[in-house]
Order: sequence, then structure tokens, then C-alpha cells
Amino acid sequence: MNQARFSRRALLQALGVGAAMLPLLHAERAATAAPSAFPKRMIAVTWTNGIFQQNWLPGNDDLNAARLPTILEPLESWKSKVLIPQGVDLKVMLDANRTYDGHFSYGALFTGVSPAPGVSDGVAPSIDQIIGDDLRSKGVSSPQLNLGCRPYGFSTSWAGRNQKNNAETDPYRLFNRLFGGASLPAAQIDKLRKRRQSVLDLVGTDLERFGQRLGTEDRLKVQAHLDSIRALELDLEAAASQRACTPPTIGEGGINYDNINDYPKHVDLMMKLAAAAVKCDLARTVTLDLIDDGGGNSLTFPWLGIGSPDYHAIAHEGANNAAQKTAIDRWFYEQVATLVAQLADSSEGDGSALDNSVVVVANDMNEGNYHAVDNIPFLLVGSCGGFFKTGRKVKLGSMPHNKLLATLCHAMDVPVSSVGDGYGGDCDAFLKA
Repeated sequence: MNQARFSRRALLQALGVGAAMLPLLHAERAATAAPSAFPKRMIAVTWTNGIFQQNWLPGNDDLNAARLPTILEPLESWKSKVLIPQGVDLKVMLDANRTYDGHFSYGALFTGVSPAPGVSDGVAPSIDQIIGDDLRSKGVSSPQLNLGCRPYGFSTSWAGRNQKNNAETDPYRLFNRLFGGASLPAAQIDKLRKRRQSVLDLVGTDLERFGQRLGTEDRLKVQAHLDSIRALELDLEAAASQRACTPPTIGEGGINYDNINDYPKHVDLMMKLAAAAVKCDLARTVTLDLIDDGGGNSLTFPWLGIGSPDYHAIAHEGANNAAQKTAIDRWFYEQVATLVAQLADSSEGDGSALDNSVVVVANDMNEGNYHAVDNIPFLLVGSCGGFFKTGRKVKLGSMPHNKLLATLCHAMDVPVSSVGDGYGGDCDAFLKA
């Protein structure tokens, strides 16, 4: 028989179901990318001015062997889920003689392509866009979310050359955007699930009868479709066991973005909304830029007892002001811990939303005193559905960060061979479980 007759479209037409079933088959399957039937997610959190690495980098490769350093202590409860790829360089900038251009690296950080000198605009798609495009092709309607707190026009997320993905910076507007419509009650969700289940039952029964009239080779093709339908049935059963999505409580009132004392509240709300977005499957990839790439010159930390100098000036002092830089760095990781806690507290099968996610913590430079773009302090939390082997620090030597970007795509089931310019391949062999 002609092989074309056994495409999904041909089979469905032969069964009298028609092309209307195609979106269901694709979308339902795409909605459950992880083997556990729960989706995978990637959340990237980025800020500027580097990290005081002496108080950040663990001394042991086994993170469970000792307490985490001062800056990372907020993640102590989840250190078995932390992975530190040590020795990742922005080689695309180093090779362009831009070693100390850390304040212009946002455009390269997740695209793998060096921006033009003196600017930080992206000139290629970032990995959240690459992953988002792949998910859209699989029927996921809203895979991508871009957020910011004080980005001031800077961004780590790019759709293409000079095509910035604008970040939502207002948490109240974001809340209305995500949760403004009434969520489906549990009864309606169950009714929708049962309707889809009945359609699958009909298709499965007709396929079985249809396959009985075919030869061996064609029966195998029909069996493959039956296996796909049974996988969808398992997915629907898993979805039925999930609770209806509950929006977070963000309180009333607004934020004065010109008042630095409102910054902690701003960041806290964005972390909670980012977690809620992925738990409610309103996004599969999230970028959250906490400060602009230019240094955050107006940012002080009065709630830490640091009203002066500003963040950029403190970072420039390096070891001469290790105490204040360490306190600021630790505060940022406390905010990351808020996000991690929200994901870890959400059960999904035998694990949690954190287990099916990877939180990528990044910075635009190594340490703030030299603005160097080698040895970028990347840190991952969560195994992304079992892809990463966590609880360890992995020495990668001087690895082009393009390879880490490719591995992050692979963790999200996007089979790219490279990301960005000049450095193909990945670092899967070093980081995979």
C-alpha cells in the first residue's frame, strides 16, 4: 500500500474523524513533554556586576559534602538539586577582544553571538526564543514569558537581530495578564478531559478494527498510532490528578519604581509570579532580568544597611569591599531561593515542579571589579525532568558558553547541534545524569 495513506491525516480521514483531530493529537502530546507527563520548564534569572566568587564557589565538587558558601547559603535546603558548571567563558566576546566588556554582554549571554562593540543588543535568537519556537511548533500556545525589574531597555531575550523581547516589569499588570480571566473550575476541567478521552476511545477502537484488515507492515504503522493514543490517555489521567491552578496572592496597591525601597517587594512579586506561571503551565520558558546590563548605577541597598555607595561602585572595589558585595550577592540568591521554594513546594507525581524544571542563574560578568567575561558564574537548580545530574560542581576548564546553551536546549528536548556563532557541540557528557 502507499505509505502516504497511513499518515495521521489519512488515517483520521479514513476513520471519519477528519483533520480537526490533528491539533488535539499534537497539542495534548506537546503539553506533556516530560516522561512523567508533566512539562519541562526553564527559568533564567540574570543580574549584573558579577559575584564575589571567593564567597560563592563551593570548595567541594560534591555539594552535599559540606555547607554551601555564604552567598549560596539561601539554597542550602536544595543543594542536592544544584549544579554548578565551573569554567564557562563567553568565548564569542573574548575572541572579539572584548574581555572586559561585561556590561555589554546581555546580548550574548543566551544567544551565543557577540554584540557589536559598545552595545548589548542581541543579533540572534536567544535560547528561550529557540525553545519557545520549538514548543509552538508542537502546539503549545503560550510557551514564553519575559520579565524584568530594572532592565531599563536591556534584555537577555531576543527574537532575532535587534529584535528584543520586551520584558513585562509591572507585577500587577502581569498578574492580570496571566490570571485576569477566570480559571476553569475543576468540574469543567474534568468535563473537558472526559470529552477528549471519549474521542480518543473512539479513534482507538476504529484503529484496531482498521488494522485487522491490513498486512503485517501496515499493521505496525497502525500500532504505532495506537501506542501514541494510549500515551495520550496516560497524559490525560495525569492531568486529571493535578489540582486546578491557584493564582498567587500579590496584595493590593502598586509599586513606586522610583523608590529604591520598593525594589525588594518588586523582585519578590516577580519571583512568585514567574513560579506561578510555570506551575500553571502559562509559560514553559521564563527570563527574568533583575537589573540592567549597564551596572545598575542607581541601585543601593538600604534594607541591607547599604545606602551608599551604589551597587556598581561597590562591585568595582572588589576584595576591598568584600563584605558589602557578599551581602548584596547573598540577597540576590535569597530571591532565587524564593523562586526555588515555590517550585519545590508544588508536587508533580513523585517529584515537584522544581524537579521538572531548571532554574538558570546567570550574570553578565565574572566579578565586578574587572568586568571580565571569562568564568561566568552560571548556576543551575533542578534536573529538568531528570536530564541533569545535580548536587555537584563540574569543572569544565574554559568551555565556550555556546555549548552550555546547546545543552540547555537539549534538556528542554530541542535537538540543536549548536547555538550561536563559532562553537558547535554541547557539554551534555559533563552535565547529564
